[in-house]
Amino acid sequence: MASAPDLTQGRTEPVRPVYLRDLGRVVIVALLAVLAGQILNRVCSHPLPIVYQSPEQRLAAELTKLINAPPFQPSDLQTIGLSEFRPIVDGSSALIVDARSAPFYELGHVPGAINLARDDFAHDYQALSKRLQASRDRPTIVYCSGGECHDSKLVASALLSLGFSNVKVFTGGWEEWTQANLPVAKD
Repeated sequence: MASAPDLTQGRTEPVRPVYLRDLGRVVIVALLAVLAGQILNRVCSHPLPIVYQSPEQRLAAELTKLINAPPFQPSDLQTIGLSEFRPIVDGSSALIVDARSAPFYELGHVPGAINLARDDFAHDYQALSKRLQASRDRPTIVYCSGGECHDSKLVASALLSLGFSNVKVFTGGWEEWTQANLPVAKD
């Protein structure tokens, strides 16, 4: 009777199980899929975040990006002077926004003004969101220190981007208001 030939004769390497080879291929395909997903996510106009952010964190990030964006062209922003601003304040006919930092606002501000500081815009916007949303269609006047201060223009631009329809900048700002010896409020 003839015996079966020995097929392992002459082999020097061990035989690897087939499942290890298949597992390696699955891992390679998975890595390629993850890489392709990352590339597509980066070129997408609205990419998905890699790290989870709560809705509040996403809003804060969007608002921060918005306030740091280049402002509208100066011709896009409507400005007013003191002679037009004072009757608006006296009549309480508009939402008055102080774009200065909170410590300056607390030392004194235009009566009736709310503090929506440029340097803490996201936090302040969230804290005042109900009041701001209710005033979205009211005239809105933004001021800052005056002179060379551009915070009011940045905040006004952000408000326009957020859908406020009637936003103007009081260019004289706090400096002109106090030099005219007009009323000052403190909170």
